[in-house]
Amino acid sequence: MRVFLRKNKYFMAACLFSQMLFSGAAIASDLPTSLASLQIIWSTDVDGRKPADQLSFSAPVVTGQGQHARIVIGGADARIHVYDMSGKETYRLPIQQNSDSGAAVLASGLVVLGDSQGKLYAVNAQQGKVVWQLALASFITGSPIAVDDDVVVQTTGNNLYRINQHGEKVWSFSSQQGGLSLYLSSSPMLHDGKIYALLSNGDAVAMDAKTGDLLWRKQLLLDADATMLSQLKAPLTTPLWLSHVSFDGRVLHDVVLFSFYHGKTFALSVDDGQTMLAQNISLKSSPVLWNDILYMVDTDGVLQALNINDGQQQWKQRSSHHEWVGPVVWHDALWLASEKGLVLKVSFTGELLALLDIQGNIERAPLITSDGLLIHNTLGGLYLIHE
Repeated sequence: MRVFLRKNKYFMAACLFSQMLFSGAAIASDLPTSLASLQIIWSTDVDGRKPADQLSFSAPVVTGQGQHARIVIGGADARIHVYDMSGKETYRLPIQQNSDSGAAVLASGLVVLGDSQGKLYAVNAQQGKVVWQLALASFITGSPIAVDDDVVVQTTGNNLYRINQHGEKVWSFSSQQGGLSLYLSSSPMLHDGKIYALLSNGDAVAMDAKTGDLLWRKQLLLDADATMLSQLKAPLTTPLWLSHVSFDGRVLHDVVLFSFYHGKTFALSVDDGQTMLAQNISLKSSPVLWNDILYMVDTDGVLQALNINDGQQQWKQRSSHHEWVGPVVWHDALWLASEKGLVLKVSFTGELLALLDIQGNIERAPLITSDGLLIHNTLGGLYLIHE
């Protein structure tokens, strides 16, 4: 996995380069060469990168509709970039530091994202201006989430904030600092008036979304020792609520899935955080539920489908030995992107259908838009793709 340790974004560069030397060409030999091709509608270089420039981990969002739709993404060049849906840049707004965060669209249409200094920005994409900015205790590499007219953000320092549309703090929550962790981090999830988050210190927490009151806390990272990057257990996925799931003859109701990269996946009760299920499944990206089938891809590249009603595995398919992000559901199919710059289309029955190689490392799941899938790689390339 080509993400970096949080204490030094470039510390692992030499190790990762060595890993690349032994990984072969961009398209892995374990993927069929007869797959259909996908179309790049347009692409653009967000950051205007030079060869030695830092990698970019930000994720785009779309605000507005029709001819007023705008793509907003932070850049490694300390700019917020605004594009129309044809890929034409309409605004470029300076901020204090590079941005590696995701973004959220508020009910008002404002887009909120962060920079690597801990500043949070709200952007009016139609007018091309920063409406407000707010300094936080640490920075964001996950994605903020919209809650009513407000936004909730989770920082790398294990802080959670609810901030209103005017840039004022409604509440804040602080937990203990974690140890060694990855540069990218998990994002919070909203369900039924509650915020669920998995922190880098291993705490799974549930909070009242209005007041910020802690409802329960569960420590899941019982063994945090890691002597090498491949042993590091870290949260990267967004928690996922399930109304029910069947496993080993048991039916679990109202659970939230919390997953660790290089670790386990837990199903906790929404009521009190009790552990209902723990499995040795290492996830880099959140599963997706579609028509009572839970689709997930583990860090060994195994994509599988689980029926939540009877607990039966529908199928299992090794897409490759790459690490993938996704899946997302679009055009009646599953879509994934890999650390090698591959975009893969898979049917709901596990058949590999189409492949695209855009190269560069992809660390964020594809974003579904009305015009196609938006994908941003760590080389700063932003792509709109279609079938």
